Amino acid sequence: MSGFNRQAHWQQVYTEKGENQVSWFQERPTVSLELIEAVGVKPSSAIIDIGGGASHLVDALVEKGFRDLSVLDLSENAVSVAKMRLGRRAGTVKWIVADVTHWQPPSAYDLWHDRAAFHF
Repeated sequence: MSGFNRQAHWQQVYTEKGENQVSWFQERPTVSLELIEAVGVKPSSAIIDIGGGASHLVDALVEKGFRDLSVLDLSENAVSVAKMRLGRRAGTVKWIVADVTHWQPPSAYDLWHDRAAFHF
């Protein structure tokens, strides 16, 4: 799929389905949280969640006091779901709507969490 078609696809997914209606939904992303804890990042560490969209990982990290969080997703609809869920706390997160295959990070990150890394 071309970049435009990928974006249109994911926009449609998050238009037609609720966040808990997709097969990858997790109320609490336990494995990701355990891995993040295991690498020893601090609340001041810069973390980016690639493909994070509507994921609840950002909620959990905000709750744990992480202050330099970014979420990148191709779907603005998915990002909007997370922003609405977080409410006022959404203002503490950098939200990026982009195709990671063409995106250039503006700075370095201490941890790059990539959803694709969990797919076999």
